[in-house]
Amino acid sequence: MSAALGFVKTDRGRASVFGAAAWDSPASVRKRIGFVPQQFDGFGWMKVDECLRFVGRHYGNAWDDEMVASLKDGWRLGDRKIDLLSPGDQQKVAILLGIGHRPDLLVLDEPVASLDPAARRRFLRTSMDSNASTGQTILLSSHIASDIERVCSRIAVLHDGRIVCTATLDDIKERVRTVRVGRPPYPPPERTLAQDDGRFWVWDPEECGLDPAVRTEHTTLEDLFVAMTS
Repeated sequence: MSAALGFVKTDRGRASVFGAAAWDSPASVRKRIGFVPQQFDGFGWMKVDECLRFVGRHYGNAWDDEMVASLKDGWRLGDRKIDLLSPGDQQKVAILLGIGHRPDLLVLDEPVASLDPAARRRFLRTSMDSNASTGQTILLSSHIASDIERVCSRIAVLHDGRIVCTATLDDIKERVRTVRVGRPPYPPPERTLAQDDGRFWVWDPEECGLDPAVRTEHTTLEDLFVAMTS
């Protein structure tokens, strides 16, 4: 995410967004990107409204005052100094700053970890509506499996800095099964995503050549993540 946003230079390869190299992309490209960090630590000396106006001016007509005001009121942020807000309320300000200009690409790094359930659900619903109405692309990093299942269409599982699985969420739900095998034959390696204590997570178990009597179960995204990263 840092490379895609131009915060760091890649050691190898190339990171590009909207056809421009991320490290030195022009302002016209950067204005199409929104970012919500895991922890907000900026503009502490400002009050909430002052901060929103200040950032909003940089985006001109692209800044959606109505959406920002609606979310701010729904979250009861008020107009206190940002430094005096709770971590959860500071994160709400970060979200407003990241989505206020309705970016074409919204990058979310664990954005809702410090939010209460109601605020988290409201933000995710706003993101889904924006994605559906404008075709906005959202790149979300999260360990909260329920949030991923609620908003994502494609997932990638990372382990030790590498992508170990990438698929559509529909494929995960429809094709991946947990197989309990106490003795051979075991699922073929090319169809095995993970294994642990006699359990295998496999693609399309009916095509693995296993005995039809072998017990299979539907897999939750959380179980699959734990199996692939533990």
